[in-house]
Amino acid sequence: MPQRSPESAPRRSASAGRAVKLLAGFLAASVGAGVLVAGIAAPAVIAAGRTSNDVVGAFNDLPSALEQPPLSQQSRILYADGSPMATFYYENRISVPLDQVNPVMRTAIVAIEDNRFYEHGGVDPRGLTRALVQNAQGGDVQGASTLTQQWIKNVQVEEALSDLPTNASAEERQAAFNDVTVRSGLEGYTRKLREMKLAIAAEKQYSKDTILENYLNIANFGGGQYGVEAASRHWFNRSAKDLDLPQAALLAGIVQNPVGYDPVKNPQDAQGRRDVVLNRMLQLGVISQADHDAATAIPIDQMLNVQPTPNGCEQAGQAGFFCDYAVKQFRDDDAFGGTKEDRLKLLYRGGLTITTTLDPGKQQAAFEEVANAVPVDSSVQTNHISGGKVVRDEGTSNLGAAISSVEPGTGKIRAMAQNRTYSTAPDAPFGYTSINYNTDKSEGGSSGFQPGSNFKPFVLATWLASGRTLNATVNGVERSYPNSSWQYGDCAPGAKYTAENEYAPGNAGDGEGNGTMPVLKATFDSINTGYAAMENQLPLCDIRSTAEALGVHKAAVGANPTVPGTTKDTRLDVLPSMMLGSNEVAPLTIATAYAAFAARGVYCAPTAIEAITDSSGQPLTVPGAQCNQAIPEPVADGVNYALQRVLTEGTAAGKGLAGGARRPARPAPRTTPSRPGSPATPRSWPPRCGSGCRSGACRSTVPRSPAVATGPCTAAPSRPPCGRTT
Repeated sequence: MPQRSPESAPRRSASAGRAVKLLAGFLAASVGAGVLVAGIAAPAVIAAGRTSNDVVGAFNDLPSALEQPPLSQQSRILYADGSPMATFYYENRISVPLDQVNPVMRTAIVAIEDNRFYEHGGVDPRGLTRALVQNAQGGDVQGASTLTQQWIKNVQVEEALSDLPTNASAEERQAAFNDVTVRSGLEGYTRKLREMKLAIAAEKQYSKDTILENYLNIANFGGGQYGVEAASRHWFNRSAKDLDLPQAALLAGIVQNPVGYDPVKNPQDAQGRRDVVLNRMLQLGVISQADHDAATAIPIDQMLNVQPTPNGCEQAGQAGFFCDYAVKQFRDDDAFGGTKEDRLKLLYRGGLTITTTLDPGKQQAAFEEVANAVPVDSSVQTNHISGGKVVRDEGTSNLGAAISSVEPGTGKIRAMAQNRTYSTAPDAPFGYTSINYNTDKSEGGSSGFQPGSNFKPFVLATWLASGRTLNATVNGVERSYPNSSWQYGDCAPGAKYTAENEYAPGNAGDGEGNGTMPVLKATFDSINTGYAAMENQLPLCDIRSTAEALGVHKAAVGANPTVPGTTKDTRLDVLPSMMLGSNEVAPLTIATAYAAFAARGVYCAPTAIEAITDSSGQPLTVPGAQCNQAIPEPVADGVNYALQRVLTEGTAAGKGLAGGARRPARPAPRTTPSRPGSPATPRSWPPRCGSGCRSGACRSTVPRSPAVATGPCTAAPSRPPCGRTT
């Protein structure tokens, strides 16, 4: 330790004496008790050659009204049944009224932080006099902080942090904190004066219990926990109303140095500080000797029952991808108010409770199906479309799988699963990704997949809407179609289409055509050549219009590579091979479209959010179902009838639901590729559930972001999740 020079002690003593004299001058000239606090700046006044009147005037110019931004609180995302899915926060806080905090906690915090709390008016004159002498001797600015002043400081910190953008760095957050907690120089004195004046004003506006309640809800109790309720749950796995004496003393001790007295990282220091609090409580006579001795005898490790406080969708487990989708839906929907940045702040600070549409039983069944049917390291034979034909690939490992189930007539997503673990970590191991295989790229998904024969019902719907019937016959013999035979229309002028001068689709597996056949048979046997004959008789633009009316669009923005000059958008490319699903779309898109068939042509946009309440429990406006009659009921009925026959005599015969239930199913597993593709097993619609499911090999060994995994990864489980009894 450096030695003090002989001259330093007298010099500091003289400064302290001048400070005390200056304080006496303030007292003599004071016309209001608030002027006393200006004495805290005495050393700065002396150094600057100012008079006491200068300081009094500066003090009077400081703000006297406290602006209180809403306290940052954790938001919760729930399953449809109210069970927890995930929490989000910048500061993990759960505000509670004072009557929900055990009296022993209130006693402990007052005893150690401000034992004259119920006597002073926001500023403690006794402590202030002591601080004046300490300030005169140099070092950090001392202000004899009362609980009221500490609350004021925390409010100002909260205000500074809440002004930052949601993507603010740790350095930016620290800088904002430092700006409002500066302890040295003139800025330090100014801050302390401001705190004191606001504290005096607050004591006139609020009761002591209200101030204590506010302090207990805003203070940092270590371990990333803000407020006594969140801290109690984290450190002890109990609510603040159930705290006992040693637990209350530990929490009361932590607030002085939340990092240094962290009971997990620094247990000995934390225990020592706890005992300081207990000793102070004994000294003040608020606890007995027996209570003191019993509390100090408990080792710190026996007190703790630490509970993790995860933040974000990774805690949602196999529902993590749906959680991410729900967050993005909230962020991107203007109906929830403000800008995207405002909505993210509301999510991370607003104490919202967001109830989603996800059914936990159906979700679990969906996850089990994709995980068991397509293990993350599986190697299976795949196929893809090339030149309008189905091309079979060699077995491919790293097969991604996904399934979405949507409720007809509401658009509510009841299940969304994939054979991956949700993670945003840049170094996540194999099997982990943040890419949602079920959704569009703009919603955190991939660039989509080729739906293959799942697209055929849109051709069939257009066929029926044109006045044609299921009994009409088509020629299913394999043949070539010249480019000039296709009815492109205004949406895709044939003169610009040069990629396929002739289109010659073929069949695969048991879907081989043989001459003339009814459209119904071409459907339930999923005969490509039969559908080519149907498509050749229809305007291709009408087929796209039918699909788009049912919400079908490409998963990623792009231009039609075969049509020069096309605009980059998500509209379907119009070309003959569209009937085999050459456009890349998301499973959720297909599931929602098929739910519209089940709802007799009523299309409802997919939704993940059922209800939202704010931090006080008041409901917020949530948009209702966005539905419209996309196709006529008779057309939807015809499609449903044809798809139901798939289960009775077509490619999925005998694959109905448990108990013999039959619902429309997508046709043709053999021609349901994704890029690079895979055969997908046909599945029926369970009652009240439209499902889309795919499987496909990921282009990247470890897909983590759209930048490294641009290929579709979709799934086909062995049976749909909504078909199970849960």
